Amino acid sequence: MSEQKKQWSLSIGTYPGILFGMRSYEEEGQTTHVFYLPLIDIALEVYK
Repeated sequence: MSEQKKQWSLSIGTYPGILFGMRSYEEEGQTTHVFYLPLIDIALEVYK
């Protein structure tokens, strides 16, 4: 049985401030899409 690599992850964090929006970060091994809501951010990391 071969082990499958996890292809995505979802995380929730906090930040000081009020912001609405979305931003994507392109990296060599993954792309991170971050959704900003007041006081929290939700990050979806998609692995390549």
